[in-house]
Amino acid sequence: MTVERVVLITGGGSGIGKATAKKFFEGGDHIVVADINQEGGNSVVNEINAEGGAAEYVYVDVAEDSSVQDMASIVKEKWGRIDVLVNSAGILQNVSKMESMDLEEHDRVWAVNYRGTYLCCRSVSKLMAEQEPNGSIVNISSTSAARAFPLIAYGPAKASIDQLTAILASDLGPRNVRVNAVMPGYVLTEQMQARIEAGYRDRRKMDDQSALGRMIHPSEIADGIYFLCSDDAKAITGIVLPIDGGWLSNVTYVQHPGWPPQG
Repeated sequence: MTVERVVLITGGGSGIGKATAKKFFEGGDHIVVADINQEGGNSVVNEINAEGGAAEYVYVDVAEDSSVQDMASIVKEKWGRIDVLVNSAGILQNVSKMESMDLEEHDRVWAVNYRGTYLCCRSVSKLMAEQEPNGSIVNISSTSAARAFPLIAYGPAKASIDQLTAILASDLGPRNVRVNAVMPGYVLTEQMQARIEAGYRDRRKMDDQSALGRMIHPSEIADGIYFLCSDDAKAITGIVLPIDGGWLSNVTYVQHPGWPPQG
């Protein structure tokens, strides 16, 4: 028998967060879409409710501690518990060198992508530790955490997410709160599509660099997140699961100085 869970998804108004909200709704869970974009967040909620689901929008700016605490309190008061937290709120960064990287942009990437994830984990895990069953947290890493990219703020922030995930898995494990992360490759979100259209990303290169020869769809990331929060993964904590179409293996494979083989 599947027990309905209360699933809180930051950045749930678009991209991976939106796909994740729909995936958990399809599994019969209650959905709380938390986003700084009220229009996007409410749009997802309306879609889910129109299909017979139970969803609600909550405003949050994950970079602000008071906003994150308000979000957690609202969800706790409304639903009584938080079974799953998916930290999908995040922003992208355009390619730059260190000397040309705007410091304000650099700090904003860290404030949202790393600090925002940390603040949400801190606030929500306190509630999870007090309930039974306790809960599961999934963070969003990136292949830029594992390889060097010309993303001087985004990459290091995502690498820190990997460390945070491992640390919190050990910190919260004794209270039966599991913490994992997914590591997407190139994902065709709305943000990424906008960068492709603006000329900041080369779609052909992103397709060709993965072993499967294509970008990943947000729904495929959502599938991995859903698994990590399921009973099928009840013994899994502290991992970072790549969902990259084989990018990590292929990007060095095709760059071997003997590739392609002769004859």
